[in-house]
Amino acid sequence: MDSSPSTHTSKFVDLLNSQQTISFGNFEDCVEQSSNFGPTPAQRRERRKWTPTDDVLLISSWLNTSKDPVVGNEQKSGAFWTRVAAYFAASPQVAGCEQREAAHCKQRWHKMNDLVCKFCGSYEAATREISSGQNENDILKLAHQIFYNNHNKKFTLDHAWKELRNDQKWYSSTSRATESTRPQGVKAAKASGKKPVVKEKGLNDFQTMWSIKQQDLVIKERLSKMSLLDNLIAKKEPLGESEEALKNKLINDLLSN
Repeated sequence: MDSSPSTHTSKFVDLLNSQQTISFGNFEDCVEQSSNFGPTPAQRRERRKWTPTDDVLLISSWLNTSKDPVVGNEQKSGAFWTRVAAYFAASPQVAGCEQREAAHCKQRWHKMNDLVCKFCGSYEAATREISSGQNENDILKLAHQIFYNNHNKKFTLDHAWKELRNDQKWYSSTSRATESTRPQGVKAAKASGKKPVVKEKGLNDFQTMWSIKQQDLVIKERLSKMSLLDNLIAKKEPLGESEEALKNKLINDLLSN
């Protein structure tokens, strides 16, 4: 019996060579497939970008939803923002666009609301420094300067401020907070001992403007509700639960006015 080491080594090598090679696939293919599982962070950021048109529509959705006493006072936060998102999605202005989730609407609203409240404080400070011969543009320019001085950044949500500034529902919910943290004006920052005086004429003009603006808001809100209702009724596919509730609310609102 041949039991030499060379014979055993030869048989062991033959055994190894007879085994099939195990393939683990192509590494590049695996990387390519894994990259297709979802969008990149850059793509997600691009989809979440809010335009001025989106902001104005979100404001309209929030105002109309919050003015419903049941929705505004009794429903939980999650249900409230679901209604806001449904109102937003029902608008023809965003037809065919990617749907905004309730969480996205809530996050954008809180960010926008915070900045607009701060700018309202800057605007009030600017009106306290008004002098003879100055107009609305002068006050706005000064308000932007005060905002920049206090927060070290420019205010870029003028479109949102113009929509919210004269709405009674929004103003009543934020006026107490802004009054307690009213910023100093430019002159007050330079000479803290000098108190600005609000002109009586300017106050009367503001009250007149407020009355006219309120009438415009009522008409604008009614037209917006009619447009949304037409869009919901024209839908061919069955309405979701939130859309059906929104449709019924719009019908009741329009019939009651």
